[in-house]
Amino acid sequence: MSRRKQIRSKEQFAAALELERAGDNSAALKLYRKSAITDPANSHAWNRQMVLLRKTKSKEDEVRLIKLAIAEYRKSHETKQQDWLKENQAKADSTRELAHVLGLLEPTGLPKSDDTIIGKWQTRLYLLEYRIKNARKKKTSSKKPVSKSPKSASPAPTKA
Repeated sequence: MSRRKQIRSKEQFAAALELERAGDNSAALKLYRKSAITDPANSHAWNRQMVLLRKTKSKEDEVRLIKLAIAEYRKSHETKQQDWLKENQAKADSTRELAHVLGLLEPTGLPKSDDTIIGKWQTRLYLLEYRIKNARKKKTSSKKPVSKSPKSASPAPTKA
């Protein structure tokens, strides 16, 4: 990821934040999406999108977004690790055995990542899917409306 893309993503994020504060949530959501596409490692842009979708109460859209965010964030993180390995091959080779003995490497040879952001997103995804699955079904009104019968035709007694 070039430094230019990271800067552009941060600028888009800042503009989206201003739009959100001004109350234009739909335009802010579009800019957050642009920011996240420009730099998939921008977790703040992903989080703000999730918050805005939560405010609009569109659970299915939020589930799709969380799945996309997890996949893109992981892919970006893995790409960064591979780029670092290419640049620092000598360092990686000299410490690979130690990292393997300590259990710090995945079977692919890349370092293990305990990313709290992905953990939070996975928890939110699980909860959303659970709520969608167990949501009460909206009942259609199959009952006929009860018509109120008029009260007796005789006038009410008056005090004399």
